[in-house]
Amino acid sequence: MNPNKLRHIVAVDRCGSLTAAAKQVHITQSALTKNIADIEAEVGFALFERYARGMHATSQGRSFIDRAARIVADLDQLTADAKLGRQLSSSRIRVGVCPPSLVSLLNTALTQMLMAHPDVRIEQTAGWIEQSIHHLVNRDIDLLVGPAPAISLHKSQFTIHPLPPLEICFFVRKAHPLGGRKKINIGELNQFPMALADRSVATAELINQLFGAPVIPPEKQLHIIGHFSAACKIVANSDTIGTVSASYRDNEAFLDEFSFLNIVEKVEPVPLAAAYSTKFLPSEPMKTLVRMLES
Repeated sequence: MNPNKLRHIVAVDRCGSLTAAAKQVHITQSALTKNIADIEAEVGFALFERYARGMHATSQGRSFIDRAARIVADLDQLTADAKLGRQLSSSRIRVGVCPPSLVSLLNTALTQMLMAHPDVRIEQTAGWIEQSIHHLVNRDIDLLVGPAPAISLHKSQFTIHPLPPLEICFFVRKAHPLGGRKKINIGELNQFPMALADRSVATAELINQLFGAPVIPPEKQLHIIGHFSAACKIVANSDTIGTVSASYRDNEAFLDEFSFLNIVEKVEPVPLAAAYSTKFLPSEPMKTLVRMLES
């Protein structure tokens, strides 16, 4: 008993004859007769009484056909909803970004994608990596851009595209004790509190480089601030050292309030990736956005 056969018996009931029903469902009359016989054999009773002028449901068939009609209607609605969902997914991209300061990296890519797909609607959010991964698993977002090490832990669930690594820079308020120094050693950073946008940014390589150990020392005053604007307020009003992507070096508004520290040693960049669920094929606009991010 398959949906098509259910659809066929509903058509016979509504049309009142095999000839009219066969035309409506676009099959031959003999094939329609066989489908009715197959279902009657399966349920164990006759669905229709045959008359010279047509067919009418039997008493047992009436209840079965009415239920079949509801099932067919539900299937039609499901198909319509699925089609609407596909149309929505191709016209909307929900992007999750982690850490929040990575939002600036999407500016160029999003602009280029919208030029290629002007009808697409963008919904962009920023948050913790664990939260963002949870949102991607549950389809609350379509695409996640964030630290590759954390994303790769879920490689069985995601299709992952490596992106250019995140170059980390350190910034302070204008009147910070280190603000006027031309060259600063990484060791000097440990004299002050530090703020990270997300713990996932603190890769083992970066932590080892900053603190000389693979783990963050318990005595180190390290703030994990999930909102970039909140981290900036802390940095602006204390001696806390903030971290941000190198793209902010060209942000005039940012430079009006903060100064970048000139670190002598090369700070290890953080590997980044873009990921989407393996259960769903990406839309063409999303493919374009990923290509823009990869370049």
